[in-house]
Amino acid sequence: MIEESHARPAQANPVIWVSLLLPTCGAAAYLAYTMGSHSMHGISYLSGQFLVYGAVGAALFYGLLLRKQGGKYYLTVLAALFAAMYAGGSIGVDKQKQQAAIAMTATQEEMQRLTSAIEKANASKDGGMQAHIMETTTSTAPRAQGEYGEMERFMKGFMNSAVSYKNSYLQELQAIGWDRVMDAKRLQADRDMAESKAILARARTIITKFEAETDTLFANGKASIDSLAISDGAKNDMRAGFDKGANNTKNQIMQNWQMEREALQEVENMVKLLADKKKWTVEKDQVMFRKQEDLDKFNTYNGNLEKIGQRQVELQQRQLKKSAAEMQNLKSTLQNK
Repeated sequence: MIEESHARPAQANPVIWVSLLLPTCGAAAYLAYTMGSHSMHGISYLSGQFLVYGAVGAALFYGLLLRKQGGKYYLTVLAALFAAMYAGGSIGVDKQKQQAAIAMTATQEEMQRLTSAIEKANASKDGGMQAHIMETTTSTAPRAQGEYGEMERFMKGFMNSAVSYKNSYLQELQAIGWDRVMDAKRLQADRDMAESKAILARARTIITKFEAETDTLFANGKASIDSLAISDGAKNDMRAGFDKGANNTKNQIMQNWQMEREALQEVENMVKLLADKKKWTVEKDQVMFRKQEDLDKFNTYNGNLEKIGQRQVELQQRQLKKSAAEMQNLKSTLQNK
């Protein structure tokens, strides 16, 4: 009798394919580490991507070396690749969390610096415009690395651009002599109040100009996100977050411009009262009224002006407090991803 012979599939040499799988897993782990260390997403989100990449990699590895050995080998390779990517990705995400903490801490420090400068300006008693012009940071170079470093650069840059915007407004007011508009000696020398009226007219033009530029400030801020070295997904997230915060902040700024107009009106009321120079004189660098009723009117206008200034300070303080709380919440969210 002739015995039938059955061809058996060749068994893969385990030494060969395991020795090739190890560097493949190493490469997969490095890829996942790179993804994790450059992504703002947590490990749970990235795990889905790792599973897809692992499945593709396992299919290629299986097709090249193990295609005749059975499905269990494919599952083994898939499990090994996914485990390697998960481990590498976890290390990368942990690194990103560290960078997130560095970025948010640096941003909070810059916000605190600006807040202190604002509080110092509000506490100034000399009334000079120069006292309210704040120093901006000459460099917004980030301490953090990767995408969080870019986020830090953006936030610090936008805060300082907002300060520069306010400084430009104050400097233009200073250039027209606004800080001396109610100076007693200047008023006394202003015969028909022509100079005072000119200052008021220029101030109104400046307010209108910078009020209109509020939209430009935010439009430029949002546009600068496009130049950041981050992923498209991260850019979309930042744009959405920027729009959400910008709407409230812009409303606060527009309220402030309205109060600037109200303050201007009170100063104009005082100038109109002082137009009749028979009603007052200057003694020891102070305006002295001859009639009590004129003094009462002047004090009413001046009191209204002080109330407007206090409302502006309170509005500013609320906004700063809210911004600080939002910054802390963002920091906590990023660290807990």
